[in-house]
Amino acid sequence: MSRMTLPHPHLIALRLAATLLLSCVIGQAGWAAAWLGGEGRYAAFHEVGAWTTLVVALGTAGLYAVLHRSAGAVNLWLAVGLAAVVTAQVVLGSTGQRALHIFVGVLVAMLATALTSWTYRHELPDAPVSR
Repeated sequence: MSRMTLPHPHLIALRLAATLLLSCVIGQAGWAAAWLGGEGRYAAFHEVGAWTTLVVALGTAGLYAVLHRSAGAVNLWLAVGLAAVVTAQVVLGSTGQRALHIFVGVLVAMLATALTSWTYRHELPDAPVSR
């Protein structure tokens, strides 16, 4: 019987953060769909979700920055870029730019999916050989 081994703690933390952020983004899409579908009472949920998603996106980018050697360059830039786009998304929503807000929302979902996918496929770089 083979024993299951857990990934490195850095990978566990990065994967958890990416999954949490993707969950926030999917939740936001659901609240938006309900609101745009005529259920006005969901607007408040979408607004609270926006701030929650922003906090999670900034925290995720911070974690990727702190663990940048474990995360790798692609994942780091995806996380930082996603945090920037989520910030822009909150501004667009707050200023009533509905059409652009929806378009950027699709971009946010794509970036969050890419970050999660790349993070789960990522492995730590080999340790340098000491002589």
